[in-house]
Amino acid sequence: MISTRILTRRRLGTAGVQHAPVRRRRRTRGFVQVASSTAAERLHLNAFGHAYLGLGAVLIAVLFYLALAAQITASSYDIARLQDQLRYQEVTQHAPAEVQQTAERSGMQRTNPRKFVSTQLVAIDLQAPIGAPPTDSSPLWQRMVAAVVNGVSHNVMAATR
Repeated sequence: MISTRILTRRRLGTAGVQHAPVRRRRRTRGFVQVASSTAAERLHLNAFGHAYLGLGAVLIAVLFYLALAAQITASSYDIARLQDQLRYQEVTQHAPAEVQQTAERSGMQRTNPRKFVSTQLVAIDLQAPIGAPPTDSSPLWQRMVAAVVNGVSHNVMAATR
């Protein structure tokens, strides 16, 4: 079996030469690890101390959430108030008096009507039957005679033209 040490010697090509021992770096701990262990040693925190710190962090997060929710609620009230003001302004700008003032400022003038349309009374018989009135109420024999006479006179008039 070939170990990594043997492979390293073969690669370097100096099997019989002694090298200086390789110094390995010590693994350093991060800042947070050092700070937390130092703080724990100085404060003499036990399991309850860690629980109190966690509870305090949760409490602070809840307070930030409540402050943000209160600010959002206040903003929504402000938005509703401003929308109401805009609606009021829009209604007052389209009121008849405002339209008249704007027209006068632009040079328009209102004229009084000089002539009114006269009304006529209309006689409507509310007792009359609904539907189309009969065209002719004369007896049938009179209508036939009238048709013949009118047809003859019509033909006579057409022939004389």
